[in-house]
Amino acid sequence: MKRNVFTVILTFNLLGLLSSCFPDCPAEKYYDYRSISFHVTNPNVQTNEKLSFGIRHEDIIYVTEKKKNFQFSTSAYATSICEKGYDGEKYPVIKISVKSNADFSGNLPAGSELSGIVKALGLNVDKEEIESTIDNLNPTYVNIYYMHIELKPEVHKKHRFTIEIEKSNHEILKATTEEITFQ
Repeated sequence: MKRNVFTVILTFNLLGLLSSCFPDCPAEKYYDYRSISFHVTNPNVQTNEKLSFGIRHEDIIYVTEKKKNFQFSTSAYATSICEKGYDGEKYPVIKISVKSNADFSGNLPAGSELSGIVKALGLNVDKEEIESTIDNLNPTYVNIYYMHIELKPEVHKKHRFTIEIEKSNHEILKATTEEITFQ
């Protein structure tokens, strides 16, 4: 009798161990973030250079779709090929706005939208590299990882740029650069 009970317990534990070798991906399939920061490559832009910058996600959290119950078969999910947030952003970016605190030109006074002169580089859903101005890109379908401004300001040489992103849940996040000097 004890032997039969031991065999049944051992069998279920071995089945659980085998299924943990090929587990489903964890429930944390999306990530979200609570803030962004503005990363500027060089705040002193020389005459022959362009202003290069990017957005960094800060305070990243992993979002679960359902409450995870502890089971022996799921306790070893860390051995799987899946990583937390493997399915991307829970709330993708739907709008990007870039503005300056100083006049950029006669046509672009302080506080005006600069999306027509900010070029972005990113990957589309087919993993093809795309480069265009922000106003010509749909950030929902293009994962933007790098931006730059090739034009030099005609009016003021010192600027602080503010980037504002809107996520699909209509949350708006902002970040501002340190002072940028154009030569």
